[in-house]
Amino acid sequence: GQYRGRLVAITQTAVGDIKYSWADRPYVNWSTPVTIASDAADQPCDSLIDTNGNIHLVYSETSTNYLVTKKLSFSGGSWSIGSKVTIYNVNESYYPSVTIEDGGALWVSWSRLTSGSYYLHAKSSTDSGATWGTGPTDDGDVLTSGVTALFSKTVIGTSDIFVVYSHGGSTLSIRSRPISGGSWTSAVDLASSSSNFDEHFDVAVSDNGLLAVVYDQAALKYREFDGAVWSAVVDLDSSEGNSPQLMFNANVPVVVYLSQYASGQERLMYTSRETGSFGSPQPLDSGAGLFDEVLAYDTISSSYDDLTTAAFSAATADVYHSSSSTLMKEQGDAVYLGMDRKFRYLRVLLSTIGVGGTLTYSYWDGANWIAFTPAGGNYDFDSSDRELLLWNDYDGAPGGWQKEALEDDERYWVKIQVSTAFTTGPVGSQITSISN
Repeated sequence: GQYRGRLVAITQTAVGDIKYSWADRPYVNWSTPVTIASDAADQPCDSLIDTNGNIHLVYSETSTNYLVTKKLSFSGGSWSIGSKVTIYNVNESYYPSVTIEDGGALWVSWSRLTSGSYYLHAKSSTDSGATWGTGPTDDGDVLTSGVTALFSKTVIGTSDIFVVYSHGGSTLSIRSRPISGGSWTSAVDLASSSSNFDEHFDVAVSDNGLLAVVYDQAALKYREFDGAVWSAVVDLDSSEGNSPQLMFNANVPVVVYLSQYASGQERLMYTSRETGSFGSPQPLDSGAGLFDEVLAYDTISSSYDDLTTAAFSAATADVYHSSSSTLMKEQGDAVYLGMDRKFRYLRVLLSTIGVGGTLTYSYWDGANWIAFTPAGGNYDFDSSDRELLLWNDYDGAPGGWQKEALEDDERYWVKIQVSTAFTTGPVGSQITSISN
């Protein structure tokens, strides 16, 4: 219908508050966030949209940590928020995962905490979330004995319900049962280790019935099940992959995840199996990464130094102009940050902070350097660790920002120039466009 393609973002904006916001194509303008719940514990929640556009939210409520749900009914382009329904109120319950059968039955798995141990439970609702099992005290199906840590993901396959779960910090396992009813299978271990298993995994089912799982085990790994056997493990990224999200696009698996570049710097990466094997991971946002070029200009020597390699290395106190032994100091000194595409973010780590100076930020409009104030406020390189938004988003970047040739390299540049001289010039350790 007319609302096809609408996206909804559900976010816990503060302790207690879960809100939603929506946007239609091309997803530039998002609605004002609306509060769904103001009694949510500071814990993960989960949600889904059914075929009628209704949203089902499951979360742990504050103070009790009981498991509850709310349904947002969709009609005429808007949602109305229903009353809270308690799924389980015997013990504290965490880390819900909710899914839905083609016939409309809802399933949720969660971790129940009692006497210091976690137990995996699964429970269903056949009336669109109005009641669950026989009521709030119904345990549902208990799928594990007590363990020290427990996280789960639940999905619906062609004919089965699957629950994939990490337990004890050491094992990733799966259990299933027919959608038509019956008993749960015994656990099958998909991977094991002395440590490293936590909430960083995901599971998805393709239209042609493949069940796949991606998980972090000191590296990002992938396996899939064709209904008969599990495949061998495929390494997707030798680095760790945090918060992986797995989906199928026309039966092609796509994995999006966070890859840590350095402390407090994580790149949003993706890989897919479009050609029969997974490709090398690529940044989802090519403007959030390493600068293609970093130059420092020194007015006294009238010279540029190329600091590109030093700017993204892990070494400390190595980002400086060779003439001044500082990144910049005198009036007119400048740092130029260049990329082949537009960027909007700056991460600066300094070994020596600047004292007494002020800086002006500008971009090239094809004829002149145009001064601007970063969206995150002016930063005079006077703190050792700064995350700075230059523009809130790419639509907020100046339309007139153009490439310019500096030292024979034509790129999109941001110039950071000394307008008032420093008494102590800053010295850098790392400069990137990677956020946290």
